[in-house]
Amino acid sequence: MSTNLFLTEGGVAGHMSHLYDNRDLTFAKLKEIFNAASSGELEGTEKTDGQNLFISYSVKEGKAKAARNKGNIKAGGMSAEELAEKFAGRGGLTEAFTESFETFEEAVRSLDPETQAQIFGPDTNIYYNAEIMDPRSPNVISYDTKSLVIHRAGHGEFDKETGAKTDRDVSGNAQVLEAALEKMQTATEKKDYTVHVNAIRKLQALSDDTALKTALEALSGLQSGAGVSDDATITEYLIARIAPLVASAVPEANEDTQKKIIGRLMKSGLTFNQVVKGLDKELKEKIRAVIKDEKRILNQAVQPLESVVHDFSVEMLRGLESAFILDNKKEVGRLRDEISSAIKNIEAAGIEDDIEVMIRHMDKLKDVENFATASEGFVFDYDGSTYKFTGNFAPANQILGIAKYGRTSQATTVMKEEITKYDVAIFPGAFKPPHRGHLALVDELANQANKVIILMSEKSRKFVTAEMAQALWGMYLNGRSDVELRVVGGSPVSIAYDFVENPDFDKGKEKITVLAGVGAKGSDAKRFEKSLQGYAREDIVVDVIGDDEMVGMTAITDADGNELSATTMRAAIVEGDIEVFRSYLPDHLQGKAEEIMNSLAPKESIAEMIHRMINEEMNEMSAMGGGAVGGYAGLSKKPKKKKKKRIFREEDDNYSEIEKITNMVIDKLKGKTNNAN
Repeated sequence: MSTNLFLTEGGVAGHMSHLYDNRDLTFAKLKEIFNAASSGELEGTEKTDGQNLFISYSVKEGKAKAARNKGNIKAGGMSAEELAEKFAGRGGLTEAFTESFETFEEAVRSLDPETQAQIFGPDTNIYYNAEIMDPRSPNVISYDTKSLVIHRAGHGEFDKETGAKTDRDVSGNAQVLEAALEKMQTATEKKDYTVHVNAIRKLQALSDDTALKTALEALSGLQSGAGVSDDATITEYLIARIAPLVASAVPEANEDTQKKIIGRLMKSGLTFNQVVKGLDKELKEKIRAVIKDEKRILNQAVQPLESVVHDFSVEMLRGLESAFILDNKKEVGRLRDEISSAIKNIEAAGIEDDIEVMIRHMDKLKDVENFATASEGFVFDYDGSTYKFTGNFAPANQILGIAKYGRTSQATTVMKEEITKYDVAIFPGAFKPPHRGHLALVDELANQANKVIILMSEKSRKFVTAEMAQALWGMYLNGRSDVELRVVGGSPVSIAYDFVENPDFDKGKEKITVLAGVGAKGSDAKRFEKSLQGYAREDIVVDVIGDDEMVGMTAITDADGNELSATTMRAAIVEGDIEVFRSYLPDHLQGKAEEIMNSLAPKESIAEMIHRMINEEMNEMSAMGGGAVGGYAGLSKKPKKKKKKRIFREEDDNYSEIEKITNMVIDKLKGKTNNAN
């Protein structure tokens, strides 16, 4: 690998996967990677534990721009002033973000406008994935240097309308940036911060082949147990592991149904309705229970493979030294001490869920002395995919997090007993569409907080738009002054993180209490509470209420006795099932069920959809040929075959047949026009 090239984007927008996350990876290829690593043939970069930031530059404005989420990108990025405001009042973190970004801006301004445009596009078109390391704002690892490091994966051109990364290859732009770094560094040599690209290095070979032999033998054992060959993919291995679990859970289901259940668990795109179509109610409920247990089943299936990869990664990273730490041995010792203290504190606190999770991570870590590197991990490119070895940093980080946020959770519980009302409650979600279960949670949140803010993502789900959902919320709330609806960009989880990270509240209060309502139960809700607290501003104390803690929530079901689901509500709209749809509405709106359902229903009938689709294809063919349908005769080249658009919903009973018939008609039309040539 040439040292002047950025890593490619891993085929999937720069996502760094563990080896077992790539379900298309074969066991033969996995063994090949193990052999390459053991021989010291892998080249990549150090994975760092700093503050992530996407950085760009507007040649038009002459300003550096930053982004932490899609909303920032859609807004044109944050200027230095806006970034400083976002992280104001957070001590070392504030200084780290503002000083590093100011250094970056000064460095880019040293370049001529033509070079700036080659790197970033004319107006904040290309963002680079960067990380800030600063002794004043440590996460787990304490770095000695103040560095803004530009990674070699994750960069890309972003669509300003959607905030999403485009398919454009920006590796050439990245090379221009790397070539310009020397000039940029000269311009900022008097600054405390350095701006540079993460150096490419080789992962050191193992001193002997013991760890490699152990890993390869373990892989062969897993293959033998699952009955799969070297040519089998991880997907095929997981299916082989899941199949007997499904057969045991629903023995009365026939082979075809069991395959559908496995397909649903493996996220093949099958909906629940497609899996259970035509089955009796009792079997449907059994299958529903299996599908709801998806996370545990998949974790159980992948766990043996995950353990093999983890143990091999630990050996590959043993002794790997961070380029950003002066005394690596000292830092390893400090971290071992912190992990030991965290374990003692978790055990002393006696919180059952925390202890259970800690034990699970200790199974990976095995012993505190087994933590042997001050580097978070190693990132490498192999056959067009970007992977990471994280070794024992991952379980150690989880244990430290449990200790830190577990104590916060206890403090929150004490505070909860001392207050009568939370300052504010938030309820993040998609709500496409909202139903009476959502309203029940809003009511419960309003009982416990001075104000409720519904944070609804702007993204449509199927045919239900944000505007439709907003109108329905308006009917539900009927002008209530204690509830506010906000339509915002991003996923529901990122919306919640953004809110507690920088809420629009008076900073003069010593503590602000935030209650979050989530569609999760028990320990899942508590784990979300801990991660949410981790993003929260220092004066914010977070508590979370899950479905199982809501007053009367367990009694809310639809007309068929099933738990409420927006997916099922959409299916009822498509199928015209007025009784199920009515059961999703609050009592005061059930008399208007038909009117409301019609306002949400797709505006075209199936016949109209087919007619429109055919007309669109004919018009497109006409435009390409410069005339009527027979216009293909005037083309010198056959037009590129376009990927067929899927316009029908998966909830339609006749989905497959309708699309098949429509495509046959379209293909016939195309065949006639081609024959005319």
